[in-house]
Amino acid sequence: MPTWTRQLLAGVLLPAMLFISGCHLIAQSRWEGRDVQEALDLFGKPNAMKKQTAANGETQVVMTWYKSASWTTTEAAGTSMNHTGNGMVYTEYYQQVGHSSDCKLEATVDKAKKIVLFRIEDGRIIHGKCVNVPFVPGYIPPGL
Repeated sequence: MPTWTRQLLAGVLLPAMLFISGCHLIAQSRWEGRDVQEALDLFGKPNAMKKQTAANGETQVVMTWYKSASWTTTEAAGTSMNHTGNGMVYTEYYQQVGHSSDCKLEATVDKAKKIVLFRIEDGRIIHGKCVNVPFVPGYIPPGL
């Protein structure tokens, strides 16, 4: 592959990936260094907790929450066209559609009770996950 092609791909793909993953990365970085009590206040009691040993030998705790959200949107359901007299009547139909989202949140906490790592969906960017789940301090859901 020519050098200019690789540079073009890198120039297009890298910003696109950063944009797509930006929201999760910003949310994750907002938690690091915060007191674990803030996470407990926002998310409640964790669904799971486990001990792990950090690279420096320090004991840490990984707290995991499983969250879900649901919401409805008005979406186009179909159209119809009918002859009436000298013209056509075009009608659009809409319906309320229910949506839901499940999300896994993990906070790794050190002995000082500070969050050293916060991960959403194991750090993966998965479209449709964590939608409308308040996973950032000061989160304001869309539409409010």
